[in-house]
Amino acid sequence: MTKISLISIQTKDLKKKQILSICKLKNSFWPWTMKKQYEWYKKTVKKTDINNMLVINKKLAGYTLLRKRKALTGNKSLNYFYFDSFILDKKLRNRGLGETLILFNNKIINKFKKHAFLTCTKKTVQFYLKYNWKILSKRKFQIMDHKSTWFKKKSSLNGMTYNLTKKNKKKVFYFIN
Repeated sequence: MTKISLISIQTKDLKKKQILSICKLKNSFWPWTMKKQYEWYKKTVKKTDINNMLVINKKLAGYTLLRKRKALTGNKSLNYFYFDSFILDKKLRNRGLGETLILFNNKIINKFKKHAFLTCTKKTVQFYLKYNWKILSKRKFQIMDHKSTWFKKKSSLNGMTYNLTKKNKKKVFYFIN
C-alpha cells in the first residue's frame, strides 16, 4: 500500500538527512553537483523558511520552498513568501501529485495570511493559473537582487502571485536572495 505524507517544516527543524534528500531531488532537475546543491541550500535558505515535502513510502517525491522575504510597494514594506524550487520526482510526474503539492502550498500560504510570489517560464503559467495564482504584468514587479542569468532574460520571466490584495497591486519590488 502506498503511503503519501505532506510535511511542512522550517529549515531550522530539518535533519541533515532531509536536507540531503532535498538536494538530491533538486539535483535531478537542476544538475550541478550534490556538493553545489548543498552549498546553495546552506547559503540561501534561511532558518525560518518553510520546506514543503511530498513523501511517498518514506521517500522524498516532491518539494517546494516558501522563502520568507520582504518586498517594497511604494514606501511600504510587505512580507511575502517567495515560492521556490517546485520539483517532483521525474518518475512520478503526470499523476496528480503536482496538484497535491501546489494545493498544500496554497493552504500553508493561507494559514500564514501572506501573499506569495513566484517566477516561472511561459510553459508553466497555465499550471499555476489552475490553482488560483495570478499573472502579474511585467510592469507591476521588479526583482531587485537576483543575479541569475535566467532572471536577466526578461522575456522568459513571468511573475505570478497568490493572495495579493488589491491595495498591494501597485508596482512591487521583490527581494529574493
